[in-house]
Amino acid sequence: MKGGVLHCRCSKCFAAPPKRRVKRRPRLLTLLGLPEDVLLYILECLPVVDIQSMRDVHPHLRSLVDTHCSVWARACFQDIWPSSENLHLFERAAECGNFEACVKLGIAYLYNEGLSMSDDGRAEVNGLKASRFFSLTERLNSGAGPFVWLFIRPPWSTSGSCCKAVVFDSLKEECQDIKPLRGSLQYCLAKVLSLFEDEEKKMEALGFLEASASHGCLHSSFLLWESKQKSALSDPGRYLQSLRQLRDYAARGCWDAQISLAKSCGQKSQFGQERTTSDLVSQVFQSSLPINKASIFTKQKGMNDTMRYILIDWLVEVATMKDFSSLCLHMTVGLVDRYLKLRTVPRARLQLVGIACMVICTRFISKEILTIREAVWLTDNTYKYEDLVRMMGEIISALEGKIRMPTVIDYKDVLSHHISLDRGTLHLCSYISELSLLFTELSVYSPAQLAAGALLLARILHKQALPWPAPLVECTGFTLEHLTPCVLLLHKKCFHDDAPKDYRQVSLTAVKQRFQNDLYGNISEEKQVMDYSQLCALLGVSLQDVESPASSPSCADIHPFLCSPAGNKTKRDAEKMAYKKIGAVL
Repeated sequence: MKGGVLHCRCSKCFAAPPKRRVKRRPRLLTLLGLPEDVLLYILECLPVVDIQSMRDVHPHLRSLVDTHCSVWARACFQDIWPSSENLHLFERAAECGNFEACVKLGIAYLYNEGLSMSDDGRAEVNGLKASRFFSLTERLNSGAGPFVWLFIRPPWSTSGSCCKAVVFDSLKEECQDIKPLRGSLQYCLAKVLSLFEDEEKKMEALGFLEASASHGCLHSSFLLWESKQKSALSDPGRYLQSLRQLRDYAARGCWDAQISLAKSCGQKSQFGQERTTSDLVSQVFQSSLPINKASIFTKQKGMNDTMRYILIDWLVEVATMKDFSSLCLHMTVGLVDRYLKLRTVPRARLQLVGIACMVICTRFISKEILTIREAVWLTDNTYKYEDLVRMMGEIISALEGKIRMPTVIDYKDVLSHHISLDRGTLHLCSYISELSLLFTELSVYSPAQLAAGALLLARILHKQALPWPAPLVECTGFTLEHLTPCVLLLHKKCFHDDAPKDYRQVSLTAVKQRFQNDLYGNISEEKQVMDYSQLCALLGVSLQDVESPASSPSCADIHPFLCSPAGNKTKRDAEKMAYKKIGAVL
């Protein structure tokens, strides 16, 4: 005890004070501290401008960028076009296997866009360079069919040297050597030659197709099969052999072969087992998947349903004015939607995307094409020639050359081979199919379901006794119950909802006007359409179980991003006459 304070002498009280723990700061993880494979993955995901910036940050990053081709092979060139300032970046990426760089360089040299040269020998020099990058493009083109031929297809310039002709001759010369994917280039040459009227060129095209098929090009094999099909129909033995070949091409993934096979299966008396053929067709329909177009508006923040409707309505007008087929129109809309799901597009360039997609699709499937100068004129010169050229490069590279995709029209044509349809019902089915292009809500159903639903609705509206008979159930795999929700939504959107209006409050009815034609039996002028409640009663659906039809949302806030001429028929007819006088050739 000391000073009146009792001090405890136990071991607990006399223990040494605990040592204070020093908190260590966590080690900062920097970019340069990441493993090399992680760094490479990051670099491969960057746009080319950012790759250059990263390269300047540190010697280690510079070494990675300079020594790994994978960084350049996957570099993104979105919204960047070849020019004298960035040509070395494009060429470096192209040599490393960058598909986008190859496509854009080929188009830039072909159209002399972005890489200006003197007039002396411009076509020869640019043509050789374009040929080099188009050849690289086809070597890198693994998922899509050969497509570079659509850029060099006729018409060719008849005065002076032609860059397209130079590209063609250069690719032809390259095919003389043993090259990888030589069959792909030979297919491109055959497609170009087949578009000439000269019989000698057509025979040369046949020779290229045969050589291409021998090198394993599936698309050439199918075109050869198609050319020999008419003669095979007269001989049962040859027909069965031809059918076996078609089945092989279809099994290997050729979409055109699958559609041709499905149509042939409608002629059951000419070959084998009916059950097997029904299964083949059913597989084609059941493998069709919905295309979620609602995701467009997640990507395009400034776009809504009505703006898309206005754009598609305008494209329908262009297709009608130029007499393009329904297949061309459906392919164009499909191309637009797929691109809008991938790339952000300012509102002011939506029309440019639409018309560029139509230029591409007409070159891909039509004999008569929409030229670039005609397309610019159709936009009232809102865009320039070079704008359209560059947008074509953006679309082709973003979609990796995949132009031909299944459409509602493909499945509709198959159905028409499996059941006898009167002309009026077939026209009504086509009308409904084309109206379906306008509404994103319908994309919850696959193209095959929409085609089947359009046919079922057309047969119901024309009061067919058995609107969905057993043969259609067998060949599609869709029962009446499966198709009922699709039919109800088609009826609601196509015949109940009011057509949206543009910013001038003009109703957009291009599809209706397209079918006000003797070619389609003026089917869109039918006055009386079955009431929604009556349709529900026929399908055995209670009105309480489905949402009642509602009118379209108000369009008063629509901005004049695209002015459709649909509301002024006099002006449209005058423009159509003027349009026919244009003889502009690329």
